[in-house]
Amino acid sequence: MKEQKVSVSFYLEKTKPNNEGKCLIKMVVYCNPNKKRYSTNCHVTEAEWEKLNASNLRDGNLKTIKANLNSKQAKAEEVIEKISPFSFIAFEEAYFGNLVVNKNTALQHWFDEYIIKLKAKNCIGTAIAYRTTINSINLFKKNLHLQDITPNFLEEYEAYLSDDGKSNTTISIYIRQLRAIINQAINANVLLQEKYPFKKYEIPSSRNVKKALSNEDIRKLLKHKPEKEDEQKALDFWILSYLCSGINFADIIELKPSNITGSHLIFIRAKTRNTKKKDLRPIKIGLHPRAKEIIEKWKNTDSSNPYLFPILEPNLQAVTIKHRCQRFIKWVNKRMELIRIELKIEQKIGTYAARHSFSTVSKRQGLSTEFISESLGHSSVIVTANYLDSFTDDAKLEYINLLTDL
Repeated sequence: MKEQKVSVSFYLEKTKPNNEGKCLIKMVVYCNPNKKRYSTNCHVTEAEWEKLNASNLRDGNLKTIKANLNSKQAKAEEVIEKISPFSFIAFEEAYFGNLVVNKNTALQHWFDEYIIKLKAKNCIGTAIAYRTTINSINLFKKNLHLQDITPNFLEEYEAYLSDDGKSNTTISIYIRQLRAIINQAINANVLLQEKYPFKKYEIPSSRNVKKALSNEDIRKLLKHKPEKEDEQKALDFWILSYLCSGINFADIIELKPSNITGSHLIFIRAKTRNTKKKDLRPIKIGLHPRAKEIIEKWKNTDSSNPYLFPILEPNLQAVTIKHRCQRFIKWVNKRMELIRIELKIEQKIGTYAARHSFSTVSKRQGLSTEFISESLGHSSVIVTANYLDSFTDDAKLEYINLLTDL
C-alpha cells in the first residue's frame, strides 16, 4: 500500500475579521485529496499575518503567537506520525482529546489480531467469517479506524450491503461481528465508551427461513433406495444426522468409536469445544436402530485411524479439518440435490435441513422444547440445566425411536 502523505500548515480566514479587524488563523491538515481546517484561537490582522511569516520577526506578541502555532504544528505532526493509515476522525480524537496515540486503532489491525486468536483456538469457521466481514468492509471503505465506525457509517454500510443484494441475515452477521471488534477495543481502553456507535444504531434482524421438511418428504427419504452407491452414502449420512438429534456434519466427521457407549452416542459439539472453557456439557443421544446400521455400514476399517468414519486422518491441522468438512458437506449436498429432484421434493434437502427437520418433527411429536434444546446442544439450555438433567437414558431411547414413527 502506498504511504499516505499528510501535511500541516496554517491559513488565515480573511473573509471573517472580528471587531478589531483581526482574522482567525486555522490549522490545515491535508491528506490528498481531502483537507480539514481547525481553529487555533489565534487572531491577527492581514499585516501581522505577513510579518508572522517573515524570517526577521521582532514583535513580542507575534513571537508568542508564532511559538503557539509551532507547538500546535509539532503536536499535530506527532499525532499524524502515529496514525497509520491516516484518519481524520482518529486524528481529531487524539489531538483534541489529548490522547496519547500509542495503540493501533486501524480496524484492519483489530480484525487481523482477533482472527489470529480464533485460529489459535481452532475456531476456523469463525475466523473465516470474520475475514469475510473485514473484506466486505474494505470493499465499502478502506483504511478505516475504530473511530470511523459511527452510527452514520453503520447506516451507510447497511445500505451498501442491501444494494449489493445481501440478505438481512448476512447483513446482521457482518455488523454483529463488527460490533464485537468495537467492544473488544472499548474493553482494551483503546476506544472511548462514549464513542460506542451502536447506542444509536439498530442491527437489522430477520426470521430464519424454516428448513425443516414435511412429514411426507421425510417419509420419502427414509424409504428411498438409491441405485448409485454414492447417493446411498450421502442419504445415509443425511439420515444419520436426522436420527442423531440433528448432529452437525462437523461433529459427525470427528466422532470416534469411544463416543458410542452401548445404545447411546455421547459427544461434545466442536462449536462448543472451541468457544467454551467451562460448562462443556456433553450431548447424549439414544441411537436409533437404523442409525446403528448406518454407522456399522460406513465405519472406518483402518485400525490405525482413530476416527469412526474414514473422512479424517490423525494429526490433521484444524484448518485442514475445516476444509475437509466443507468438502464432505458439499459432496453430500450435491447428491442430495439429485435425490430431491428424483423424489420431487420441492424444498432443498441439504445437510442443515436434517438438523431443522429433527427439531421440527420432534416438536410435532409432542416432545418438550427442553428435550429438543438439550439434544441440539444449544447454549440456551444452560438456564434450565437442572431440569434437563432429569431426562433418563431410557427416555432418550424412547424419544429417539419416535423419529421414524410418522
